[in-house]
Amino acid sequence: MILASAERARELCERPAWITWFGHRAESAALGARDLVTLAPLGAPDGPMPDVAELHAPFTHQEIILREALGIGAATDVNPSGGALVANPMFAAGLARLGCAAQAIMTGRADRALGHATSGPLLQQNLVCTMEAQ
Repeated sequence: MILASAERARELCERPAWITWFGHRAESAALGARDLVTLAPLGAPDGPMPDVAELHAPFTHQEIILREALGIGAATDVNPSGGALVANPMFAAGLARLGCAAQAIMTGRADRALGHATSGPLLQQNLVCTMEAQ
């Protein structure tokens, strides 16, 4: 993944993925201090739902929790890459999800995509990034 100025991005890629929103939320690390089956809303941006969402959900129940917290409906293609269930490289799986979301835009598969990364015990920290083609 390369972050670049608009001018350089257009030189490097025919269809760049433009970051349109970025958010981060951290919950308590104390497992007894929070509800482990729901997340506080992650503050996903208003606007049309993404065509593709790459969620860093290394366990199947986490995808359900994340879909609800992000308001992702059935029309969004979730983890077309296979997600963290098929490849969960230590310390890089979240970045891989953002990269796969960007790739969906760059290849023309999607006009709007969402990438998600998590770390910490049981979805403690969550980073969400939306990208669009322009």
